[in-house]
Amino acid sequence: MLGIVGFGFALRYDRPALDAISCSVPVARLTAGHEGEIVAVMREVRAKIEGAARVASGAVQWR
Repeated sequence: MLGIVGFGFALRYDRPALDAISCSVPVARLTAGHEGEIVAVMREVRAKIEGAARVASGAVQWR
């Protein structure tokens, strides 16, 4: 969509990856610093989701 920038990260508990997270931000509000914060938080969230999704067998819990 015009005027929106999106960031996306694949969730890596499946190969090939079947799930992802994303964040969309209006271009008018995006600064280089804000972009860095978004990427850092998304990486942190991805790590938490990937860690929480696994059970002892390595299978994803909600599938």
